[in-house]
Amino acid sequence: MSMSKTESIRKTVHIGQQIQLVFEQKNVKLSDFAEDLGTVRQNVYRIFKKQHVDTGLLIRISQVLEHNFFQYYCQDAQQDSLKDLQISKLNEELSLANREIAYLKKIIALMEEKAELIQQVEAQEFTKADKTVEA
Repeated sequence: MSMSKTESIRKTVHIGQQIQLVFEQKNVKLSDFAEDLGTVRQNVYRIFKKQHVDTGLLIRISQVLEHNFFQYYCQDAQQDSLKDLQISKLNEELSLANREIAYLKKIIALMEEKAELIQQVEAQEFTKADKTVEA
């Protein structure tokens, strides 16, 4: 019997651990977190141990911690979307870099042409100076 993608994602997400991780990163006091959720500290510890949390509670936790915990359930789609955005951005940067390279090549060609003209002018002036000294 094959597992659907939804079941596969559900089994891999341990939302309680994710909540605890974000909670710890935010440096929120446990008592304040429990109060904001309208529960007691013991229930917060239970939430951290749960693999699945009721949607309503997860919404409230997301609001209190200012973190979208639902993203962990659709991470594959988000990662694909993020990869597409990154590829698009990199293609734009590559296009810009190629235009800049073409522009710089034109500048180099003009600088080389200018250097060659300066050498020609200097050679002519040197030749004139030699003729003036001889005369």
